[in-house]
Amino acid sequence: MDDSSPPTTLGLQARKTAKTLGWLGVIPFMALAITNGLGGPQWAQQALVAYSALILSFMAGTLWSQWIHATRTSTRSSHHLVASNLLVLLAWPALWFPTAWASLWLGALFAIHLVLDAPWQSQSGPAWYRHMRLGISVVVITLLLLGGAIALGIRFGSGAGT
Repeated sequence: MDDSSPPTTLGLQARKTAKTLGWLGVIPFMALAITNGLGGPQWAQQALVAYSALILSFMAGTLWSQWIHATRTSTRSSHHLVASNLLVLLAWPALWFPTAWASLWLGALFAIHLVLDAPWQSQSGPAWYRHMRLGISVVVITLLLLGGAIALGIRFGSGAGT
């Protein structure tokens, strides 16, 4: 998509709405990760894993979108379609994992999705969207991996090895 033309009023509103919804979607990740980090209830642990799996399933659709919008000379191939479905199927068992391992597993799957989606090199959407996607993905991956590691008792910082 070409970013060189000035956005219309409708385009600006749609962009604002997309950014707002995208970043609002991070709030449950943050709230549930913090709640779980503070020793929150079992339902909060289950909610984090379920929400993560649902959002990963939703985001897997971006791989289909890239394939649909790819040109014939594009480097995209049908492996993105298969990868999209595999990510969803691989996320499903996390619903039965202990929370710490589920967080690490889902964080890794989000990272794999990010590499496949590659918003930093894709031309399948406007630059503002690709930047937003990268930022949101990095925050979500960090929250899941850090939360899983902390739940397993892995310590970070100066007291890490003692």
